Amino acid sequence: MDSIERNARPVDLLLKAFRQGKPGAFDAIVRAHQDRVYAFCARMLSDREEALDIAQEVFLSAYRNLGGFREEASLSTWLMKIAANRCLNRIRRRNSLAAREVAFPGPGEGNEPSFQPPAPEAVQPDRVAEIREVGKILEEALARIDPDSRWLLLLSDVEGFTYEEIASMAKIPVGTVKSRLHRARMALRKILAPVV
Repeated sequence: MDSIERNARPVDLLLKAFRQGKPGAFDAIVRAHQDRVYAFCARMLSDREEALDIAQEVFLSAYRNLGGFREEASLSTWLMKIAANRCLNRIRRRNSLAAREVAFPGPGEGNEPSFQPPAPEAVQPDRVAEIREVGKILEEALARIDPDSRWLLLLSDVEGFTYEEIASMAKIPVGTVKSRLHRARMALRKILAPVV
């Protein structure tokens, strides 16, 4: 193993192994990123079953296109961009169908599970209930924000992507990302104002 490989990040080695056709390399890529992709999709869609479907589509698309991945961004950024695009397409399709048919139930109106942030094991039951309630409030508030703003908020404030990474994913200037995020945060703050 040369010094370049010793200094390579594990994801770089996985990409190299995948491109060389080594068995199990793609499975390792999926294992390394599946939780983050699924969590992002669940927050975007407010539906765990749809999130599972979209997460599978993300990795299927990645498998088909990974050979052409040019590494202009990190692999996780590339996967999150695929996830964001798939989620936005699903939301648009959902909204289109709802407009033609019956109104789609909003958060809390259907049988979809609510977002429940993980709680530390030592937390008392009343604290767990409070955390779940806050998660439900945030989920409902996020669902009221337009999908394009929602995915920017999630990428920045939940996933921790930089403005530059988001600009690359959204194919818009960094200044536009900042202004849209500001407007999205103000909209979220306005929705949450009566509650907090």
